Amino acid sequence: MERLRINSILQEHYLIPEIVRKDGDDFDISELTGNDYDLIIMDYKLAEGTTGDTVVTAIRENNILTDILFYSSEEHNMLTAISKGMPPIDGVYLTKRDYNLFTQKAENLINKIVKRSEDIVNLRGFVMDGSSDFEVRIQEILNIVWNKFTEEEKGILEEAVQRTIKRNEDRDQKTKKKVLEVNPTFPAAVNNIHFFSHSDRLYLLEKAIKILLDNYSLSEEEEFSSFKAYYEKEISNYRNALGHRKSTDNIIEITKGNFVPVDEALHKKMRNNLSRYNFLIEQLELFVTEKI
Repeated sequence: MERLRINSILQEHYLIPEIVRKDGDDFDISELTGNDYDLIIMDYKLAEGTTGDTVVTAIRENNILTDILFYSSEEHNMLTAISKGMPPIDGVYLTKRDYNLFTQKAENLINKIVKRSEDIVNLRGFVMDGSSDFEVRIQEILNIVWNKFTEEEKGILEEAVQRTIKRNEDRDQKTKKKVLEVNPTFPAAVNNIHFFSHSDRLYLLEKAIKILLDNYSLSEEEEFSSFKAYYEKEISNYRNALGHRKSTDNIIEITKGNFVPVDEALHKKMRNNLSRYNFLIEQLELFVTEKI
């Protein structure tokens, strides 16, 4: 039940939970020494007669500062045990084993943890990381479909590449010459690290998606109708804006004249956007590797 409640709270922040459950008898302090966990939720009464205050004491004595929410139906015993363990047991939040009280306390604590991570440095970090991951995966999707499409379908992509090359003909002539020496041009253009921008690859992916929808029965998603425009509006514009701001800035310019504050709403929006495009790209990855 606690897991369900926590999942529900985290979903409101567009966060994906990674929950590890321990019963007390399988507790290993070394698993926590890296401070990789954001929150520990602990029942006072654990397995094999162990009480949570013993575990909490061990955690704090190993200089592990993760927030801890301690709950129990034995409120008096819990409070007594915690008070006896002071000062080693500090930074611990307490609640009764009551549905409403537990949920409210857990939600307040999660809100606090999330809030203290919501600054422009953190936002820029996870947006850059997520979008860089998408760029690598989109390139790989293009390579997979090229190897699986028919000659006619390859012709559509080859034509799209040629049009893109024409638009970019002012680019570095040496790199262009190197790419054009390869026939067909599509794989060379897609995989050259300097020749095509991510926007160019999005254009090619949009062409590939249309082929997948028309010829291979790819399941339709709203964004697939104009993937490049949707992606640039919901990912690229924010990525570019964040990449050109100082760590002290609290406003970013998404498009010309469109200023957005760096606040809780923006963090939620970007977590949601990244989650959505991770899903969409994952659907494409699965489809091109398993369905065609």
